[in-house]
Amino acid sequence: MKAQRRAARYIGYLFAAALAAPAIPAPAADRVIIGNVSRTVEQLPNYAATDKGFFAQENIQGDVVLIGSTDTLIQALIAGQVHVAIVDPTPAINAVERGATLKIVGGTVPIAAYTLVGCPKYKAIKELKGTTLSVVSLVSGSTIFLREMLKQEGLELGRDYAIIQGGPTTQRLASLSNCNMSATMVLGGDLPRARELGYTEIARLHDYVPNLQFHSFIVDSRWAEANAALLVRYLKAMVRAMQWAHAHKEEAAELVTRRTGIPLKYARVNVEEYLAQGIISRDGSVNREGFQRLIDLMGERLYKQKPYPPPEKYLDMSYLRRAHQELGMTPGR
Repeated sequence: MKAQRRAARYIGYLFAAALAAPAIPAPAADRVIIGNVSRTVEQLPNYAATDKGFFAQENIQGDVVLIGSTDTLIQALIAGQVHVAIVDPTPAINAVERGATLKIVGGTVPIAAYTLVGCPKYKAIKELKGTTLSVVSLVSGSTIFLREMLKQEGLELGRDYAIIQGGPTTQRLASLSNCNMSATMVLGGDLPRARELGYTEIARLHDYVPNLQFHSFIVDSRWAEANAALLVRYLKAMVRAMQWAHAHKEEAAELVTRRTGIPLKYARVNVEEYLAQGIISRDGSVNREGFQRLIDLMGERLYKQKPYPPPEKYLDMSYLRRAHQELGMTPGR
């Protein structure tokens, strides 16, 4: 009995000592600075990665900064002020052709879902002749898409219309209020706001140029090489966030409302449409066909002659393949 009592006291001493001992701190989370242009439905995977704990599970602190211009965002990426830019790949392609060491390592939105909206007196593209349109950036993907849409209707930039850089969507929509600007391109999540303001839906990009790769993960290859394991963990978190969104549509819509301010009744419609049509990716892959189509649209102004470069000049899918392998996934594209 004495031995048992001594053993019990010893165990008690050990337990008390364990409680008194200072806790070993968890390793500090690795910071990844993520650049976006604005708060939109298209950023749903980013919101989910943070709010549903996927970044935390990969020991990542994902800090999002909003930079209202795609050109400025890419400049911040090149300068090392941002680690990952989630934006359309057009400005990255332009930057690479000027010598930047950028790579597209995956994507969240494999299909660009733009609509051209205008102040109420404009109802068709041909009516925009002689007007000025507002764009987010002079060389962004949406501007290239806009020029192609108008070109197919016989309108040429400089001859038949002008464009002015108007900043984020809210500013561009405001510029339509008195018809100071005739029209602008908006994404699906901004359509409800445009409708409430009384603006007309002039044309949809899909009817002119279908299946274009849109929001992509863009990194500086030097940062990626120096932080390969971190980048793979980041992509794992984002892929899991995409899968969560597809499996939890109602909760995803509520998340979009909290993060963007879009009323829930509209967010539900947007999220349902985006997920059903594959506008939000399931696995982070890049739509190679859509990427090649984007290169072809840029071709006349960017490259000296044909053939234009293949997507592989700008893509590096090795990090995403590693992320898929660690998640036990077979990529869908």
